[in-house]
Amino acid sequence: MGQGYNPEDIKGLYDNLPHGRARMAAIKNAIMEADRHNDVCFMIYFREDLCEESCFYGDETEMMVVFPEILNLIDRYPDTPSTQFDTAYKNALEHVLWVYKWVVGRCSSFYQVPMEDCMKFFEDFKRRCLGYGFNLKPYYRLLYGFYHFDDKKADEAFYNFEKLPRDSNSNCKACDRNAEIGFYLDKGNLEKAVKLAGDIESFKLKCGNDKDAWRRMKLSFMRYYMGKNFEEADKIAYMMERNMNDKTEYQAWDDILRCYSYTRPGRALRIYKKHWKEWQSGTSPLDEFDKVLNVCCFWKKFRKDSGKDTVKLDLDNSFPLYNEEKVYKTEDLYNYYYNRARDIALKFDKRNNADSYIKEMGEKLDII
Repeated sequence: MGQGYNPEDIKGLYDNLPHGRARMAAIKNAIMEADRHNDVCFMIYFREDLCEESCFYGDETEMMVVFPEILNLIDRYPDTPSTQFDTAYKNALEHVLWVYKWVVGRCSSFYQVPMEDCMKFFEDFKRRCLGYGFNLKPYYRLLYGFYHFDDKKADEAFYNFEKLPRDSNSNCKACDRNAEIGFYLDKGNLEKAVKLAGDIESFKLKCGNDKDAWRRMKLSFMRYYMGKNFEEADKIAYMMERNMNDKTEYQAWDDILRCYSYTRPGRALRIYKKHWKEWQSGTSPLDEFDKVLNVCCFWKKFRKDSGKDTVKLDLDNSFPLYNEEKVYKTEDLYNYYYNRARDIALKFDKRNNADSYIKEMGEKLDII
């Protein structure tokens, strides 16, 4: 492969870096080295690591850009074996199908991806799964998540997912269980959702060795109780606050902010002051929409309950409304976040030929 080139050492170096920009940069350098030495196994594997880092710890755009390169490589070299780091998969192709689920699952997160291209991703994923001998349980689960703007298509996809048996390409049992919990909460069937949640609550079902599945489950219930039972929502928010991790996928500070705006307004304001800069962007447009809408709800509630026309905030000059006095009109803050959320909502609704995002804005803001 070339003198001095050792992919194991290269991986060890970036694995020892904290998640974030430095690690992403190191993985990109690893890709360049593998490419330079025409090491196909690691040309694919390092790109998969970049997808994982961007999907769970950084900017999801990176994954959407690099994944087509992986498909191109695996199509050229379909018999590529696994590396020593991914022996749980029969070969590189099986690992690529696993990563493909992250990509397909994020199609709905980018209004920049036209509907036609989203469907091409889904159909290509479906074709590859069937071609490799897997069933379509993951495909239907992803399709259910995508069609949140079309209840009929979403329900059809969910029931297809639910009735198919698991195979080795299925997500972990805890992740599949969380999909079921989310569905039944959306349908208002709290009793069934609680019953399904038992094994995650007791940590009998986990996603890896962390509390990821538990956090995702708790977040679903917290969102369910918002507008129905703020006392229950607050209990969950308080637990969530003490069980955060560094994965961008599981950062729920904006949901906690919205909940606390009803139950702990002082704490909610402190959370805003601490996390406002994180909410100036998102890992994807969908992520940004969710966060900005929750912050918008907070400022509407703050204005209504406090009666204050202004608030003092220690924001820096990266904030669009920044002023040197650091005193801001609460109406201006509300309007700023409202307009950001509405702009994203309109773009998603145009892509989807629907009005689900604008409706979601109305529903959340009308509770206040």
